[in-house]
Amino acid sequence: MLANHLFVRLLQDRFVAPARIVITSSDTHFGDFKHNMGMVPGPVWKSPDVLARPGAFPKPDTAAGGRTAYSTSKLAAIYLVHEYARRLPAGVDAVAYNPGFVPGTGLARNAGPVSRFAMRCILPVMALTPFATGRNAAGRYLADVVLGATTAPTGSYVDRTRAARSSQESYDPRREGELWDTVERFTATCAA
Repeated sequence: MLANHLFVRLLQDRFVAPARIVITSSDTHFGDFKHNMGMVPGPVWKSPDVLARPGAFPKPDTAAGGRTAYSTSKLAAIYLVHEYARRLPAGVDAVAYNPGFVPGTGLARNAGPVSRFAMRCILPVMALTPFATGRNAAGRYLADVVLGATTAPTGSYVDRTRAARSSQESYDPRREGELWDTVERFTATCAA
C-alpha cells in the first residue's frame, strides 16, 4: 500500500481530468470459500501501524501467514481507493480492480512443492471456467478499466469486467481514514 500511495502522491500534481487510477485488489478480501475456494485465509484487520510491521500476523514465515497478509493488503487497497475517491479532485477517479484468480502468476512461488505443481500444471485449466481468469484476459480486462471501457465510477470495485459490490468489511470509513493518516505519515518525507 505504501508504494501505491507514494506513487499517487508523487504524481498527484500532474493529474488532469479526466484521469483514472486503478489499484489491483483481489476477491480474497472477502475471506470466504465462495471467493477464494479456501486457498487464502480471510483478512485480519489491525491498526495500520501494526500491519506495517513484520510479524503482524501469527507465523509470518508460513504460507498461511503470507496469505493472510495478502488478503489483508487487498482489503487495504480498497480502503485506500475509497479515500482517493473522497480526496482527489473531481474527474480524477480511483478504482479497485480484481482480475480474479489468475493461475500462472507466481502467487504460489513460495508455497510447498505440491501447491507450486498444482498452480503451474493443474490450476491453469481453471482459466477455462468461470472460477479463474487467464493472464491475457486479465490484461484485457485491466486495460478496459484503465481506458474507461468498463463503466466504473470513482471509488468502485471492478470484478473482472463489471463494477460490483466489494465485501461488507471493505466499507468502513473509520478504517479508511485511519489507513489514510498512516500512509500519509509513512510517506510524508518521500513525497515532499
